[in-house]
Amino acid sequence: MKYTYEEIESLAAGNSNLNVHSLDEAYLYCKKLATSHYENFPVGSILIPEKIRKYFYSIYAFSRLCDDIADENLEVDKSIRYGLLDQIESNLELPTSSLKTPILKAVVDTTIRTKVNIEDLKRLNKAFKQDIYFHHSQNFDELLEYCDYSANPVGEMILKLFDNDSEEAINYSDDICTALQLVNFWQDLSRDRLKKRCFIPKYYLEKYDLDCNYLDRNVVNFNRCMAELYSKTEELFENGINLLYLVKNKRLKFELKLIISSGIRILEKCQNSKEKIITERPALNKFDYIGIVLKSFTL
Repeated sequence: MKYTYEEIESLAAGNSNLNVHSLDEAYLYCKKLATSHYENFPVGSILIPEKIRKYFYSIYAFSRLCDDIADENLEVDKSIRYGLLDQIESNLELPTSSLKTPILKAVVDTTIRTKVNIEDLKRLNKAFKQDIYFHHSQNFDELLEYCDYSANPVGEMILKLFDNDSEEAINYSDDICTALQLVNFWQDLSRDRLKKRCFIPKYYLEKYDLDCNYLDRNVVNFNRCMAELYSKTEELFENGINLLYLVKNKRLKFELKLIISSGIRILEKCQNSKEKIITERPALNKFDYIGIVLKSFTL
């Protein structure tokens, strides 16, 4: 589902022409958005119990809206897009009765009816603000800090929906979510270059004598650099898999297995792409999906 900028502005306003009159309508809108958008990772599959699926959709729709503001309308001035994210954050504090647009109405209601809280959403929003005024990470720790805003709150909110949010579970979830975010960075290397972004920390560029704008000038060093970053990503997956031992709900456990298997498979495709990843984005195919399902039974 693609929006015009005017539609995005309306959705961010909390009271616009894209009005809904009931919470049911709001949640239905979020479901349509979540299930119509292409993703490599499962989005609200039937494995998520129906009683909490709508909350999952509302969180996804909120993330999608903020991401579209930050990344999909680059011709719009940065200060205007940043202002929209500020407006969204302010609207999260309003009662659902005063919110007319579907995404905000549904996600605010989610914070009322579940353990998910507004601070979780604000952490996500902070990452999208950072995307508008991109900061090139100096080192791996800075990149992990960004992931703590951009990815980790999603896993934490899912655990909260299932009332499975012990400190230990959240720590393992953070490892998985960070690994998935890193995989997304490596997979999208070619796309991010067009946006003048580079998620390879400066430390590694200097270590391997690379230039973000000309990564293909030294493919041997590039492949060595990525091999080190892939290894760090694998370590996060390996530690995060321990989350599966703490998850009580069998359906959530299998959903997580699918997500983890998807992330690992994409990482493998990135590794196999070698220097081609500089210009070509690896994508999953039907054979990959079959493999992902089969691998999920062995985790």
